[in-house]
This record gives sequence, structure tokens and C-alpha cells, in this order.
Amino acid sequence: MAILQRIGLEESLETLGEIISWQVRGVSIRHLDLITSLDKSGLDSHVARELAPRNAFLRACSRLAKDRLIRKVSEDPYRVVFQFTKEIPSGEKLDYRMETLLRLDKHTGGITCDHPELEMLVREEFDRCLEARSARDVSQIVQRIFQRHGDLFPIRESGGVYFVPQAHKALTDRVEKFLTGLRGSLLRFPVPKGFARGDTAIQQTVSHGLEAMVRDHLEAIEGLGGDCRPETLERAAAKIQITRLKIAGYSEFLNQKREDLDRSLEHAS
Repeated sequence: MAILQRIGLEESLETLGEIISWQVRGVSIRHLDLITSLDKSGLDSHVARELAPRNAFLRACSRLAKDRLIRKVSEDPYRVVFQFTKEIPSGEKLDYRMETLLRLDKHTGGITCDHPELEMLVREEFDRCLEARSARDVSQIVQRIFQRHGDLFPIRESGGVYFVPQAHKALTDRVEKFLTGLRGSLLRFPVPKGFARGDTAIQQTVSHGLEAMVRDHLEAIEGLGGDCRPETLERAAAKIQITRLKIAGYSEFLNQKREDLDRSLEHAS
């Protein structure tokens, strides 16, 4: 944008949005600094609090995995259950003995199991990992912020580079401020409107992203059993409605694709 300002073209160009990519140095970031930076940038700090317990617990498990296997057994919106299995050398083979089932509250970080010594060990390591956030945590926070308050459309399958529609420029400004506060950076490349190749590429990017959302809805619905709770159905319906609004809002990018997406959503509904 600075170059466009110097040559006087910024205001005369209508943009479709921006292509963005961010970078965070791979250093440990205090959880308090993360929350403070989100608040100062005008962003939702609850995103960091929601991700903290799960990510910290997984890091703690990776450090406790010596001589034992730690596997996720089940997960719902409120908790994750892990099985700890001891690996014991026995002659020329290995024997396995279940130690305990450990339950993690995804929102509060509460840990419970029926093995007091192991629970204390896990809790100590968990508390230590909870205090420090990684570059991966920050990246997940940025993605979740856009998922909740805007949209990120991947430019490539491996991720890392995204298109953000112009409607979310103010959100992108706040995310840039957040990353800069953590000594990170956000690269932003405006996409001018009216260039045939650029218009086509962005239309394909947005339509592919919305198609992926619709597929996720269909796969989630196929996985629902007849005994699922009413609130589960309500959450699924709410997500479908949000996607329907996105399709309407991004109709300028979709052309003929919109009818196909609307039909798929109607089938999901």
C-alpha cells in the first residue's frame, strides 16, 4: 500500500481484497503477553483462552511420552479423554499395561484421573506448558479469529497464504497490530479489481473455499447418529446458516457456482 500511496494510485484502485501471509518467530511467548496483545489490538482474547488448555496439554503429553503411549480415546465439545499405557521391556519383546484414563476439560484446563502420582506429574508439566505459548499457537489463534469474524480462503492446499476479501480489511489491520506486538509480521498484497487473470484466480479461490465449507457440513451431518442431542443439531443448523450468508455475501466471486452451492446447502438443511 505504501508504494501505491507514493505514486498516487491507492485511492483510484478498487480492490477485491488482500493476499496475506504471516510469520511469528519460533520463541516461547508468555500467555499473559498473548492476551494483552489481543486486547490492545481490539481482538477477541477468548480465542487464546479456548486454545490454551488443549494445546498446552498436548505439549505436556509429548514430554511425558517416554516409556509410555498416550492416545486420545474420545472427544466432545467439553472434554478430551486420553489413555496412558505403560511400555515395559520383557526379554525380547515389549509388554503394555494400561496406567489410567485421563480427562481434560477443554475450557477450564481441569485434569482428572484415578492415578494420583501420574495426575500430579501431568498437572505439573501441563501448568508449565500452559504458561508458554508457541508460534504454532499464535498461528492457530490468527486462523480462528478470521474464522469467527471474517474469512480466510487458502491460495494453496498446503496453507500459509490466504485471500481475505476487502470487507474484512479492518480485521486484517487489527491482526497485523496483534502480530507486530508479538514481534511477528503480516505480509499484505492488495488484489486490484478489473484484471482478468486476478479476478478469475480470486473467484476460483473463494468458490473452492466455500465448497470446502459445504463439504464439511455434509460430512458432519452424515456422521450424526439418530440419538444425537438437540443442541448438536442446532449447532449444525447454525453453521449451515452462516455458510449460506457467506455464499450470499460473496456472490460477486461465485458466478455460476452459487447455484450449485445453494443446492448443496439445501440438501444439508
